[in-house]
Formats: sequence, structure tokens, C-alpha cells
Amino acid sequence: MLSLLKLIRLPNLIIIALTQYAMRYFIIQPILAINRIKLQLSDINFAILVLATLFIAAGGYIINDYFDAKADRLNKRDVIVGRKISRRITQVLHQVFNFIGLVLGAYVSYKVGHWQFVLIFFMAGGLLWFYSISYKNHFILGNLVLAFICAAIPFLVVVFEIPPLNKTYAEVLVTSGTNFDYLLYWVGAFSFFAFFSVLIHQSIRDLVSIKGDKEIGRRSLPFVIGFRWTKVVIVGLILFLSVSVFGVWYQFLNAPVDKITPWYFCLLIIVPLLLLAYLVIKLKKDESLKFGIFLLRVAILSGISYAFVVNHILSNTNF
Repeated sequence: MLSLLKLIRLPNLIIIALTQYAMRYFIIQPILAINRIKLQLSDINFAILVLATLFIAAGGYIINDYFDAKADRLNKRDVIVGRKISRRITQVLHQVFNFIGLVLGAYVSYKVGHWQFVLIFFMAGGLLWFYSISYKNHFILGNLVLAFICAAIPFLVVVFEIPPLNKTYAEVLVTSGTNFDYLLYWVGAFSFFAFFSVLIHQSIRDLVSIKGDKEIGRRSLPFVIGFRWTKVVIVGLILFLSVSVFGVWYQFLNAPVDKITPWYFCLLIIVPLLLLAYLVIKLKKDESLKFGIFLLRVAILSGISYAFVVNHILSNTNF
């Protein structure tokens, strides 16, 4: 059982679930409440949406480890497939998890009146499959695909919430000439942060996995442009994300009543990112970057947890 939990990356799945619940109850719900509008997707159906996401993600982790076993051995990582869980069982688990995710995704798509939304889960499962067997071996493509999939995780929440909102409040929207696009902007900011955070994480992973990736013929970033230029790219991405976080605060969240956000962004997101950039600059070949990865995870979790700060600010502001 412990090997299975490691195979499906239980801590990562917990973060995925928390991210989606944070988007729904700490971003979307309090923003809607400002205009006395209530969530329309039922709690049960939302839970099914989260489960569908988790099963697809778990299937992706399983098939990725299946094809990464050789590289993981060369990179001295804990190898589960072929040692603790047979390759045949791993294949079966991937198929079962994907099937359950698709069934759950089809159900919640039907409940919101857009059965075609099931294609989102089908495409996600397909992209994770092709990522594992092909995309990740191509220059940049694999990292971009994985970053895109991760960015879609918070965005799914608003995509499945808006159709029932439009149906319930159709007359109000027509009369007022408004829509719920502002929800897309709020959640889209979290998706933007997730995209670049994952892109940085995967690029760093490439940087410290050169030996194994080279052995299996993977055209990773450092394999194509070299160790030094890969560090330049990573530092550039980190600085871009840091400036973007500051820009979001300055342009959209710089309110006199909000004394929390500037300190929160600075201490828990920007400072860890800048420290990570420094560690990347100082990194030498064959060195690990465990503390740097820890700093990136702090920044990522802080970015997700900002949803709780938004909820606190909205709850204590009179409109």
C-alpha cells in the first residue's frame, strides 16, 4: 500500500485537491457573495469533479513512473515500478485510474449541462500518456505540456461553475448586461502562477537529472543548450514570475485597506524565488538543489494559499 501511495504521489494529489477547494470556497464563493450570488454546482458534484481530477492525475503519475524507471535508477531516485510493483500491475492501475477519472468527469459534465466537457479529462489523460512516452523527450515540449496541464487544475473549478451560474442568473445577467468573466480573471491569475512555477520546477529537474536523461536520449533543456544557458533560462523565468507577482499586486491589489498582500507576496513568494535564483546561479554540475526545490515549493504553496488571504480580506471588508 505504501508503494502505491508513493507511486500516485499522494502529497501532490492532496495539494491538487486543496487547490481546487481553495479556488471554490476561498476565491469564487466570497467574490460571488459580494453581489449576493451563490454557488450553483452542488458540493457533491464538485467533490466528484475533484475526484475526477485526482484519478486522472494519479494515472499520469503512474504511467510516467512506468516509462521513467530506467532514468530514475540512473539518477538515483526511488524506483517503484519493476521493483515494488510489477510493470504489468502498473499498466493495469494506469488504465483503471484513467477509466474512473473519465467516468466521473463524464458524470459531472452531464450535470452542468455540457457533456462535451468530458473531453477535458480525455485530453488530459491523453496528454499525460503522450508526455510520458514522447513529449518529455522533446526539447521544451514536455515541460510546456506538463505546465499547461497543472495550470488547468485551478481553472477547471471556474469552468464547471460558470454554466450553472449562467443558467440560474440568466435574467439578472441580461438585465444588468454583465457576466461572470471576472471569475476567470481571478482564477486565471492562479493558473498563470501555476504554469510558470511548474515550468521552473521541471527545468530545474532537468538541470539535476542530466546523467539519466542523457542515457535514455532525452533532449532536455541542458542537453540541447548546455548547463550554463539552462541556468540562465531558469533564472530568467524566476525573475519574470517574481516581477509578475509584484505587477499583479501593484496593478490590481494595491488597495489602502489591504496591508497583508504586499508583505505576504514579498516574504512568502518573491523572497523564496529570489533565493532560488541565487542558488541556481551558484549551482555546479553534479550538485543537488534540494534546498532550492524546497524554496520553490514554499513559493508554490504560498501562491495557492493566497486564496485564504483573499477570503480573509473580503470577509473583513464592507461593500
